[in-house]
Amino acid sequence: MKLRNVGIAVLFASVLLGFSHLAAGREPPVAKLVQVEGSVQYSRNGATWRPVRHTKYLFPGYQIKTGDDGGGKLINEGTGMSQELGANTLIKVEGDSIAVLEGSLSKPTKESTSIFQSLANKFAKAQRYTTVRRGLPDNQCNNKVPTIRKVALSPSYPDLVWRNACPEYSYRLVIEGKTHEIPAQSTSEMIRYTVTGLKPGEYSYHVEVLDKDGTIYIPKDDSTFVLLSAKDESRLLKQLDQFGDDVFLKTDLLESNDLHVAAMDAYREYFQANPDDNDMRPLLIRSYQELKLSNLRENEARLYNASLEEEE
Repeated sequence: MKLRNVGIAVLFASVLLGFSHLAAGREPPVAKLVQVEGSVQYSRNGATWRPVRHTKYLFPGYQIKTGDDGGGKLINEGTGMSQELGANTLIKVEGDSIAVLEGSLSKPTKESTSIFQSLANKFAKAQRYTTVRRGLPDNQCNNKVPTIRKVALSPSYPDLVWRNACPEYSYRLVIEGKTHEIPAQSTSEMIRYTVTGLKPGEYSYHVEVLDKDGTIYIPKDDSTFVLLSAKDESRLLKQLDQFGDDVFLKTDLLESNDLHVAAMDAYREYFQANPDDNDMRPLLIRSYQELKLSNLRENEARLYNASLEEEE
């Protein structure tokens, strides 16, 4: 009996250890640096420095230093106040405030709009998806392929996506009863289908999974996509232009309009160009979760956790 209890305890402990620590992850960013000019660098630890060439979100512990020709504007998340960052200045994010170690910042002034709240809330919620499952079977060949319940498409963003269940599986996309056969794509990390020939409006759809012997999965319920008109998309693109090089405000707007695939693509492009910006990676992880791309979410969470461990 004692041996049996020990075995159960070991099994229970193994299950618990099957999950990495919920990435101790960070709280939402404290501030962001915009309108970057000249020589500007950032560091997480004061030892390794990297150049800043575009809008940069800043977390506790981050440091920013400027050269002779460097500068920018700091916007505090909590207060909505901004300060000008001049040349030859060194600052550090301490808690929810900015400490000036060298040089100076201008007096705070109020920004005209609230920038952070939606993004901060989303970032905080994204932390729940950064858990990594360890020692469990790879779910790559799970034949169940759920799709996001509601998503928007547009002339510039016309793709539906879903998880590639297994290299040898093919798919049948059914839109309002009309079928579209998609062959197996053994090397694709996800399946993409470009929707064409439809008028703006709302459509039901689902994805069926097939192997060499026939259909092996049909979802119980349909999902929905809304195809935006060119006019509606034009209005949205004008809003996106207002955010300049801030990809995270752009993706926030895309997601608030259900353009989840467009947002995912923007995240992916950003992190491919900026792989060191690991602290913002939970937003891409959350995007994969929203789109039911569980394999990609898991891979990205592993990358996120590995980078955190390197910093410890």
